[in-house]
Amino acid sequence: MIRYGVDVGSTTAKIVSLTPELTYRVTESRNWETLLEGIPANEIASTGYFRHKIPHKIAATEITTAIYGVKEYLNDPEVIVDIGGQDTKVTDVRRNNFIVNDKCSAGTGAFLEFIAHYFGLKVTDLSKIHHKAAHTININHTCSVFALSEVVSHLVDGHTIEDLIASIHQAFAERIAQMIPEAEKIVLIGGTAQNRGITISLEEILKQEIHTPPNPQIINALGALRYGEEKEE
Repeated sequence: MIRYGVDVGSTTAKIVSLTPELTYRVTESRNWETLLEGIPANEIASTGYFRHKIPHKIAATEITTAIYGVKEYLNDPEVIVDIGGQDTKVTDVRRNNFIVNDKCSAGTGAFLEFIAHYFGLKVTDLSKIHHKAAHTININHTCSVFALSEVVSHLVDGHTIEDLIASIHQAFAERIAQMIPEAEKIVLIGGTAQNRGITISLEEILKQEIHTPPNPQIINALGALRYGEEKEE
């Protein structure tokens, strides 16, 4: 019987169970084995970049598990935006179509980690700093190398870190927005969705509310669990 959903992505690994309340744990991807200690493979449904590398009974793509996971919170999502560490996936649930950005770090969690590291910050600090910004500045590049050069130039010109972080979020969101088809119910998931600055920027660009479920980083693991349960029926 499937009892656990496991999502091992490029940067983090997540495990979810319902016993009967939702419980979960998160660690770095390289430490995924610590999440599975004592758990038989026939109780695991897996997803994520390394889904076939870990012990499992059932495996599913992140596209599939995102839909199953989101539907735990929203019955009829139209578009799901999953911002991962190394890629961003946009799934149009209505048309059974998806787009993946995996050619450049622009528009992925890795880009924000790069920026946070430069400022000596944690990624989790970016959202709080965003809210302190007085205004945004145009950032023309979201390629990590060129963006950093541009950020340094703005710092030399006297712009604040707060304004620059908000501006980077804006540039990041603009890149993501280009991938999103028009829809009324857009859902944002993945670890980056915990950054409220990204959600705010997307809402400003698209001029609509973006739905973000609780604990958006575990949605694929939850979806894997629900998918596995269904396949066993």
